[in-house]
Amino acid sequence: MSDWSFQRVLPCLLVCMTGTCEPLTQPTDALFVRWTKNPLLAVAPNKRWRSIHVANAAVLTPAESPDGRWRLYVRGSGRFPSESTDRQRNYHDSIGLFTQEADGFSPYGPWQEHPGNPVLFHGPGDSYDGKHLLDCCPVWGKDREGLNDVLIMFYKGVPYNSGGCLAGAQSNDGGMTFRKFRSNPLQKRVGPCDAVYHQGHYYLFYGDAKYDPVRRRVTDRLKTYLAITPDPSDISRAPRQLVIDVGPPGTFDSRSVHGGRIFRLEGRWFMVYQASATHFDYPDRFHAAYSTDLVHWTKVKNAQPLFQRGPPGQWDQGAIWFGEVFEHEGRLYMLYEGWGWKGLKFDRTKAYAKPGRSQVGIASIDTAHFLKWCDLSPR
Repeated sequence: MSDWSFQRVLPCLLVCMTGTCEPLTQPTDALFVRWTKNPLLAVAPNKRWRSIHVANAAVLTPAESPDGRWRLYVRGSGRFPSESTDRQRNYHDSIGLFTQEADGFSPYGPWQEHPGNPVLFHGPGDSYDGKHLLDCCPVWGKDREGLNDVLIMFYKGVPYNSGGCLAGAQSNDGGMTFRKFRSNPLQKRVGPCDAVYHQGHYYLFYGDAKYDPVRRRVTDRLKTYLAITPDPSDISRAPRQLVIDVGPPGTFDSRSVHGGRIFRLEGRWFMVYQASATHFDYPDRFHAAYSTDLVHWTKVKNAQPLFQRGPPGQWDQGAIWFGEVFEHEGRLYMLYEGWGWKGLKFDRTKAYAKPGRSQVGIASIDTAHFLKWCDLSPR
């Protein structure tokens, strides 16, 4: 793992008022504070499946886990020359697992890597996920009959011949092995943000920019939607609705709002989502919203950014995704994907500027400070 000196993140020039965001005259620092020894999970040259990128961290707490352990799923990228000599065909993203025992747990690790990684691998070359598996969203719930406990993994499958799709898989052994749904893809041209199992239903949050297959382009800005279903393998008849809209022109979230990760505090649901004013999928900032029913969401009205990408020259200087938050001993910890390369500066206005790679960082804040930032009193 790399070390880097503590830096406060970039100033922000935006403030949220009555659900929208207006320019500020004075900059302000972000709420969550980075760990001084980031990245928490760095690329590992000796681990083929995560030798190029490691990203999309998703945590199951002991209360959400089948055996009371902490579970951490991540997306890893690497090359598999045994499959093909063509570099366009041997580069794949997979999903792997790390764990910690509840006793003696530390958000900073060490996290123990599952020896059978990756636990979810790409499919055949002509399939809906023949190239990549991205954006892992694990959730502990029930099977389609509502009888047996299962671990469901929603993810974004990427084929070679078209755009990504929403897909899913089921594990009957606590998330060590998975069987992909026969009904995949669940929906084309969308990607999952998170999933919550609540009162017998899966609340599946996903990003959609309304792709038009005739015109072969998206017709809307990237927004966050919700599908509710008792059957994780079928969302075709699930009620849908927009839950997080983009902000008005000129605001920090006016181009895209996606990657919302859900956690619960004090009788409320909270969502940390990624946002950009200029890019479809290269966000520079996180913000938050809250809900009492998982359906109706209110954006936090606060001038102070929840979190922003790192300063020029840092490992996460380019973009940040997937702000995964959990509470431990009165403090909130957020794992996130960051893009960049420590010590090298590049044009931060260009998406996926080179050289760059994704790694997983961690930041934190006292729970009470977060609730104060939200202007919410503890219940």
